[in-house]
Amino acid sequence: MRLQPAPAAAGRLLSGGAANSAGDPPEPHHRLLTFGAVWRRTQTMLFYGAAVMLIGTGVTYADDHKLDPEFLLLGLLLLVFGLAYLFGARRYYVQVTEGGLCLNGLRRHALIPFSDIRQVRSQPLQVLFAAPNRNGLMARSLRQFERTPACVIRLDLEPDQVARLGKSAGRGCAIDQDLLLVVADAKDLERSLQTRVRRRPPAPASRRR
Repeated sequence: MRLQPAPAAAGRLLSGGAANSAGDPPEPHHRLLTFGAVWRRTQTMLFYGAAVMLIGTGVTYADDHKLDPEFLLLGLLLLVFGLAYLFGARRYYVQVTEGGLCLNGLRRHALIPFSDIRQVRSQPLQVLFAAPNRNGLMARSLRQFERTPACVIRLDLEPDQVARLGKSAGRGCAIDQDLLLVVADAKDLERSLQTRVRRRPPAPASRRR
């Protein structure tokens, strides 16, 4: 497992062309829905505020032929911030590379070698958290995705290491040795990983505590 700051160019980080052979197309980006939902709520408020400011400025100018530069500037700033949030949400995704599973964020990314991945499966969150030892542990930010199949990755790492990786996947996305990736097509991500991960027996009980 390696945690690194994200480079300036989003399309070059440990994924894409450099990692794959010249003849193989890069694996698709799987956007993390957990971050997208948070950013979408914020950008909606920003766009709404920008619309109110700009429309109000336009109406005032149409009635009195007076332009309020403060309201115009504030509306433009809200619009710019809204666009920044729109494009920023796209920077949170996971991608299968030749070197491992790459978790990409706005400021940092993490690379999980395939040797650290023990098992991969797709499972709805409500089923995952229905287990007696996990009942009531679902984070509030995940409840809107409880019927959504997530790609559940069992890692051969200590729980504290998995918890650090979980910060790159979204709040509440690390449970014991399981990393939860809430993406639009969990089955496709699972298939991409299954071809690269060597199946191994469950970890000893001492590692799961």
